[in-house]
Amino acid sequence: MKEDMSNVKVDVSTLKEDMSHLQNSADVVQADISEVKVTVTQIQAAQAEDVIGILKVSKKKTDFEVDYLNNRLTEIDKRLYVLEKMGQN
Repeated sequence: MKEDMSNVKVDVSTLKEDMSHLQNSADVVQADISEVKVTVTQIQAAQAEDVIGILKVSKKKTDFEVDYLNNRLTEIDKRLYVLEKMGQN
């Protein structure tokens, strides 16, 4: 009977150690999950900033092209006007 009781105590002690290891492992996993969440948040913020940067560059290029085309159109319109006036004379 004492031997059985001793075995039970050893089993309980082993079980407590196993539970302690499981708790430590769970704590490590929880810390890793928190770290992953922080990293994902940082990546999302960086992606948003990258998209905004790309859009700004694209807008500058588009604005330049529109300005260029407007200037060319104005120049062509002036030439056409001069040619029309020459044709009327």
